[in-house]
Amino acid sequence: MKRYMDFLIRSAEKRADHFLNHQVWDKHSRFYGGMSDTVLNVKPTVYALSNVSAVYLNAKSRYYQKEKVLEAIHAALVFIEKNQRMDGSFDFPSCNFHSAPDTSFCFKRLIASYRLFQRFSPDSKYLEIKQTLYRIMERSLHALLYGGFHTPNHRWGIAAALMQGAELVHNTDQSFAQALRKRAEQYLQEGIDGNKDGEYAERSTGNYNAVVNQAMMSMYEETKDETYLGYMERNLKMMLYYMEPDGTIFTQNSTRQDQGKRLYPDKYFYQYLYMAVCREKEIYANAAHKIIRDCQERGDLAPDCLHILMLHPQMEQYELKGYGFLQEYRKYFEESGVLRVKNTHYGYTILKDKAAFLYLSFGTAKIHMKIGESYCDIRNFIPEKLERKEDGYKLEGSKKGWYYLPFQEKPTTSDWWKMDHGKRELLYGEELSISVEVSEQKYGVEVCVQAKGLDRLPLRVEICIPAGSILENDQFYLKTQKGESLILRNGMVSMHCGENVIDIGPGYGTHEFEGHYSGEEKNSEGYTIFFNEYTPYEKRFSICCRERASI
Repeated sequence: MKRYMDFLIRSAEKRADHFLNHQVWDKHSRFYGGMSDTVLNVKPTVYALSNVSAVYLNAKSRYYQKEKVLEAIHAALVFIEKNQRMDGSFDFPSCNFHSAPDTSFCFKRLIASYRLFQRFSPDSKYLEIKQTLYRIMERSLHALLYGGFHTPNHRWGIAAALMQGAELVHNTDQSFAQALRKRAEQYLQEGIDGNKDGEYAERSTGNYNAVVNQAMMSMYEETKDETYLGYMERNLKMMLYYMEPDGTIFTQNSTRQDQGKRLYPDKYFYQYLYMAVCREKEIYANAAHKIIRDCQERGDLAPDCLHILMLHPQMEQYELKGYGFLQEYRKYFEESGVLRVKNTHYGYTILKDKAAFLYLSFGTAKIHMKIGESYCDIRNFIPEKLERKEDGYKLEGSKKGWYYLPFQEKPTTSDWWKMDHGKRELLYGEELSISVEVSEQKYGVEVCVQAKGLDRLPLRVEICIPAGSILENDQFYLKTQKGESLILRNGMVSMHCGENVIDIGPGYGTHEFEGHYSGEEKNSEGYTIFFNEYTPYEKRFSICCRERASI
């Protein structure tokens, strides 16, 4: 890590620059990133404080023991304490007030700042800072002791803060410390929501997995119970299969706000490094090395974790040798219904029980596919079964349309919205069965779509590509725009995206129906190539990159 410590310090200094240059004055204190009209948000200041404290206390930083930084730390503490609720809580003013979860997130950064001053200045020089931090944290523990939560990850953030808080106040108030531990045990008795594959309940690869991992890391450090480290390790193993060929994270299966976002795994850096230290396994060290080196090569700031490394000297001293994520993998996560495949030329993902069921990654070029069927209230083919075949995978799903029938007995009201429609009998129509076989080729996949049962339904395969890509064949050249589409009636089309050329087809298009007017999901951010045909039918096409686009 020695070669990257300067990168981490310089990045932390740049974050400190932003903090020092963008403080805003109100009547009583300065604060950072805290105002939106009349709404005060303490969390950005709390997070910045741990970063600024790290550069102030790091002898290799240009901010080491600089007076203006010390003044900013004092001002930040005044602002934080002034805007702490009387019950000890902090707000997240976009939605959460008297919020125990957001208080726990603040607590983990406050205690990091406190421990930095304890470790790097154990004498009385910064006694006022340490006393103020202690006072803020002690008050916040009351909010954590009595507060509640909304989402699964909140429980572990709160439990970790309760454990850390119990250790913090143990010497001064043992009964309070015991109450905090007991409250943490109440959360933990629910059982941690990490399955055998390492997946947490929210499936949030782009954000909350890392949040839960940090909580597991903190609880392990407070208790030395390997159980917590085990959850973290299983998730980090799982995450290696969620790394895309271009170094980003596959986020489409998330249930949270990171779904579909193009994110780099920067927040996992210190977690892989920590696991490399704990387990002494190259696979974790290689991942940590790739994350931080890729940050540097992209020109991004280093991950915001200088305070963590300064509090864990064994991480700072760890020597990174190897580099990289898994080069090839094939992994099916049965509980979440996610298949992940990667080889030297491309990667693909199949999602069970999702409308967008196939994702292809050719370097930075991303393509996904779904099938629109518009059968009564049904809008898309949803694969209910996923089966391994000799050269790929088969997905199957079937649905019946239905109609309400009149009530057998006169209803108690004529108001449609007050009627109990669950008491109506239903008339079911013909079943439509769709199967999709995805066969692996050297540079892509061949797809076979078969539709049986109900006839005359205008089925449409939707191949969704990035807006701004170039589509061309012998007849046309087109630059794609957001939200637009074309029907490829026959032949092939080539997609140019960055350095990649991807051949798609042959197409088919015997109708121009693009979906029902109600409840249809539109590809508003990308461009759609439609392959349209009436049921029943069986068609084959391929999506393959050209050899020079290997990754």
